[in-house]
Amino acid sequence: MATFTSTGQVGTPSATPFRLTTRLISKWPFDTLPGQLALRRFIVIVASVIMLVASYNGYSLLAKVTQTVGKDAVPSIVAAEKIRTTLAYAHTNYANAFLTKEGLGGPSMKAYQSAMAEAHSSMITAAQNITYGDEERTPILALSTDLSQYERLVGASFQSGTFDDSATNADFLMRHKILADTQALDQANFNHLNASYDSFKRSAYLWLYLALFCALIVLLVQVESQWHAYRGFKRILNPPLLAGTAVFALATLFYTAQYTANIDHLHTAKEDAFDSVHALAKARAVAFDANAQESIYLLHTGNASAQALVTNSFHSDALSIWASDRLGDTIPNDPNAMKGQGLLGDELANITFDGEKEAATQTLNGWLDYTKIDTQIRHLEAGGQHAAAVALDLGTSEGQSDWAFERFDKALQKTIDINQSAFDTAIAAAFGGLRSMLIAVLVMFVAPVISIIMGYRPRLAEFHE
Repeated sequence: MATFTSTGQVGTPSATPFRLTTRLISKWPFDTLPGQLALRRFIVIVASVIMLVASYNGYSLLAKVTQTVGKDAVPSIVAAEKIRTTLAYAHTNYANAFLTKEGLGGPSMKAYQSAMAEAHSSMITAAQNITYGDEERTPILALSTDLSQYERLVGASFQSGTFDDSATNADFLMRHKILADTQALDQANFNHLNASYDSFKRSAYLWLYLALFCALIVLLVQVESQWHAYRGFKRILNPPLLAGTAVFALATLFYTAQYTANIDHLHTAKEDAFDSVHALAKARAVAFDANAQESIYLLHTGNASAQALVTNSFHSDALSIWASDRLGDTIPNDPNAMKGQGLLGDELANITFDGEKEAATQTLNGWLDYTKIDTQIRHLEAGGQHAAAVALDLGTSEGQSDWAFERFDKALQKTIDINQSAFDTAIAAAFGGLRSMLIAVLVMFVAPVISIIMGYRPRLAEFHE
């Protein structure tokens, strides 16, 4: 039947994609044994290629998030909190040098100078580990500039010999600028860590499921091909197909087991261990800042308006007022109730490892003891007993502030060490698993492709003899 084309000329019916496909299929020799073998080989190769892409993308996703957690973000976050804690410790000793009136050559100022040197060294390390560009570079530069100004003010205050305007400005700069700079450095890395880890959790299993779906197709076709070879050629076994199928199945099982193991390792490293390390490191920095402010408060003796600006509201950052009022000597029966009740509360809600509960309980009790003594110091100062307040603040005997703070800090550091050790172990296992996973990815692709080609080659050759 003739038709008219768009130009009005007589022509034949247009060849649509559907008709072309139908013609190609009709010409494919599915009804011949060589054609059926070629079709199976084609399916295995295509499925293997898709499986290679999916399994490699899954491996790449794991490698990327492991690198972010283990090498890029976490070390910078830990370094930022270390700098923050060291600077708060230096500031404490600066304030104590005025309280004790020991001058530049005393132990407090020596401790100050040592802490400042350590902070500068840590800043250099942080600058050498910049991964996220200006998000890290900006707070590091701000920190360097603000520290130079702070040290100039510290020097000026000691020249005057009194806790004057230079000292007050140095304190303000430390509390409101310098420590905030370190928090900005922490936050820049923590945002990337969370974004990378959350993205990983959303898509990790999708690549695994796609790879396994393709692997199932390959496995079914290979098993069916073995049966087809027996039925068509009366061979009980096809050694290349059998060997390839066995190797492929083992590689797939290994890849799946290692993939899920690496997911577990990352969960342990990020959610169980590092979330606790992060909360505890921030709590330690807050505590050292609190210890500095305890001395600064006493340096403003006789100046009620200045003392009113140096409150102990920072205590709630470590542990909320609600939790402080209700906790006794033990962690509550439902630790999840502590979530969101300050940094120590977040740790109490995330206890995972052996010995962690005992260490966290000691940390909690140490903090509660310290804050009670801090309240006593403020009551003594408010009651006009300045000398007694200073003695209680600087005292290292049982029941005094520095004694309680040291007990708290040792328990906190022990809790950090437990989680840090678990983090290091999990990350090392994750990196180790990646190396073997890459080998499994290659074997999963090569084994079925080679086996189906080698297995069918002699069979197809028989049709050409």
